[in-house]
Amino acid sequence: MQLSSHVWATDQTLWFNAVVVNGRDHRPTEGSGLLYVDLIDPNGNIVAHKLVRLSQGTGYGSFDSYDDQTVGRHLIRAYTQWNGNFGEGFMFKTYVERVSSNPEIGKSLIDSLLVTEKPSGKVVLSGTLEKRGFDEVLDAKIPLFLHWKDGQDSLLLKHKNKKASRFQYEIPSKINWVTLSNGVRSETVVLNPNALDLQFFPESGKLVHGFKNQIAFKAVGIDGKGKIVEGTIFDNDNNHIADFKSNSLGMGSFTLYADSLKSYHARVDFPADRSGADVFPLPEVVRTGHILSVSRSTEKVWVRVASNTLKDNIAIKVSCRGTDYFLIEGPLQNGFLTKDLRSDQLPMGILVFTLLNENGQPLAERLFFNENDSARLELALTTDKASYGRRKATNLKVQVKNLLSKKEKVKVFAMAIHQDHWPKDEVNTLQSYFLMDSELKGNVENPSYYFNAQNENRLKDIDALLLTQGWRDYKYPVVRNSSQYYTAQKGLEMSGWVKYPDKKKKKKDGRLISLATFGKNPALYQTAIDSLGRFRFLLNNNYGAPIKALLSIAESSEKSKIDIFLERHQTPKVVYQRKPVVKKPDKVLKAIIDAQKERVRIDGIFDSLYGVTQLDEVVVSENRLTPEKAKFYKLYGDADVIISGEEIREKEKDWSYGLYSILLFNYGDQIEIERFPDGFMLAHVRAGSREATLIMVDGKLIPKEQYEFVPSMSPDVVESIELIKYAKFFKRRYLTVFPDADLFEIPDLGHIISIHTKGKVGVHGAKRAAPGTLTTFIEQLSPIKEFYAPKYDTPDTADRNKPDLRSLVHWTPFFDLDASRTATLQFYNGDVLGAYVIIVEAISENGLMGYAEKSYEVRDEASQGLKR
Repeated sequence: MQLSSHVWATDQTLWFNAVVVNGRDHRPTEGSGLLYVDLIDPNGNIVAHKLVRLSQGTGYGSFDSYDDQTVGRHLIRAYTQWNGNFGEGFMFKTYVERVSSNPEIGKSLIDSLLVTEKPSGKVVLSGTLEKRGFDEVLDAKIPLFLHWKDGQDSLLLKHKNKKASRFQYEIPSKINWVTLSNGVRSETVVLNPNALDLQFFPESGKLVHGFKNQIAFKAVGIDGKGKIVEGTIFDNDNNHIADFKSNSLGMGSFTLYADSLKSYHARVDFPADRSGADVFPLPEVVRTGHILSVSRSTEKVWVRVASNTLKDNIAIKVSCRGTDYFLIEGPLQNGFLTKDLRSDQLPMGILVFTLLNENGQPLAERLFFNENDSARLELALTTDKASYGRRKATNLKVQVKNLLSKKEKVKVFAMAIHQDHWPKDEVNTLQSYFLMDSELKGNVENPSYYFNAQNENRLKDIDALLLTQGWRDYKYPVVRNSSQYYTAQKGLEMSGWVKYPDKKKKKKDGRLISLATFGKNPALYQTAIDSLGRFRFLLNNNYGAPIKALLSIAESSEKSKIDIFLERHQTPKVVYQRKPVVKKPDKVLKAIIDAQKERVRIDGIFDSLYGVTQLDEVVVSENRLTPEKAKFYKLYGDADVIISGEEIREKEKDWSYGLYSILLFNYGDQIEIERFPDGFMLAHVRAGSREATLIMVDGKLIPKEQYEFVPSMSPDVVESIELIKYAKFFKRRYLTVFPDADLFEIPDLGHIISIHTKGKVGVHGAKRAAPGTLTTFIEQLSPIKEFYAPKYDTPDTADRNKPDLRSLVHWTPFFDLDASRTATLQFYNGDVLGAYVIIVEAISENGLMGYAEKSYEVRDEASQGLKR
């Protein structure tokens, strides 16, 4: 997935392009036609969800600004339904930074923070939690969430009409950082800024006695990024054995002759501003074992085996992305075997060399990256000029130079952005992601570094990466780890099953089920129910808000006894990797914040000149406390937000499709509506880190089976809706709804949405569906926003009056090249001067990928005439 940037401001749009390929050969897939894309905030909440149509494996979309308050490290994940068979590790995941120029938003939420070590040795964190973000509720119960590397905890603080509240928390031993959050903002406290994690990885998994062993190492700092280190290896008699020094990403390797009678340790010297040294043990030496080594030399890949136990023939299997390519066989001579392969006969990407004994049992494994120029598209970019004036057109020519077959289709993506706003080191290209990053578990720092030909040591460094991060975390062979089987979706689908009163009836083929949709473009579908009672509809590719739908069984005598059920596509659990953010100068982040400040300043001037005044909407709700409500609040907690039924009905539109649709489009700052592909909806109170939310109707918690009826409740029967944040005795309330829940997984904190109906008609107060029918809602494809690209070749006063402060001046989704393998693009620059970079990526229908950059400048036209 390509993003317009990995840092974006709260007033900007974040654009994305997506490519879904087959794992084996990287050909754009035809199997999946639907992609789910989620934007997740630092508290683990899904703040935006996109349903993207895939055409020949590619799709695109954008995320608009969802509020002005939430900044920090956001997670973007993308997956198809098919990915659900293989777990969270097969989703696309990347982290982006959201920033704001508003100094109030960046303020610390913790004041007077102290870390105190008591005489007993216990360490206590104390401070004052500010009430920012909760000012509308004077008596709010404000949560404080604590997260660290391998754990979490939470506190519930009462402010009692004060603007802040003191807290104390005993910190678990041996943690280096802790993140505190009030559900709106978060802040990381670094307890040990000099913490260093250094690990050693023998080439074949073990240090083997009597041989020269290659040992890779990786050093990671408190921020989770590689840390430059150097040091010395000593044995247990303090004899100097070897020196080592890492690359800029904290990785490297060295060799030593291992002796099982000795132990080894590394001493890492501290930088000049520290004193002393850290000592780290190396793995224990084993007396017997095997070493599988792989290296490159010009156009060949050399494979070497050393063993002090194997005597007979051995085999070495060579595979890539789960497919076997070669089997090397031969006898060991004096414990050694050496073979070579031509690199151009092997696929480009991560190869797995597996040492097998005579019975075919694996003994050792080695990952190796194979460079193969024939597997890469060669892109050429040319512009008509090296520099341009403000609002002048850039003409770009894109050409693929090395494709022989004119029949092979090529898709190309292009963007142009101000160089100061492009965090090049954090970018994942198609090549770096599909050939490396996607095949390794965990985070690969600066992935594009390994694919930049200007980096002389990149092949040596990628070998160090695979010896360390790939030592235990290679994803292949793929193992299905889901108890449920997920099919590949061709597009928007609705599927489910019917339950007959007589089980024998379902074996009768040909019974029809109809589906009617009621949106902007109403449609009628019909399909047969199979012998297992199942059905599936493939729907039209419509875009927009969810639409109402009606399922109906064909006429039959037992129609009133037939039940219809829909398959529920569960949103995968959010796995947000928390890490401390060590604040340090960042040129890209500063440039984007400064640009937002300038946009805000210019917008203010422009609006004042043209008489535009923008006012925020103000909503006032009245709460009349009756004795009945007083008793209710005592049991469950006070209502933090009250919405009257009259207010809800006033906001109902012609296209509204039930209670949740009104809440979704009008009260998104208080209630999040999670929508599933089959139309099921789940409501969450926005308060903290997406704790559980229960639904109550007319003073009683409804059972989980009735949750599907709440979204379609008619606004006409609603008297009021109350949001109780952090309800009292929540564990007990949760067990009422989920009596079979695991006692160790019941959430401590949670919320309640309390719906009061007129005359207490309840959740079924609306008109019931006819027998043999089911009313539901269908999620449609997310609307596609068009990239704003002004053209200054025609007079347009609206565009010419207002300053054009765009940093992203061109963005185009994937498009096809013509038969000549060329394309010509034109786009207009804005008013921001400086260096710009054009990024172009391409992928062919056979899975070849290419990447290219081209720089140019935007200058004052007067200065262009002076410079030669």
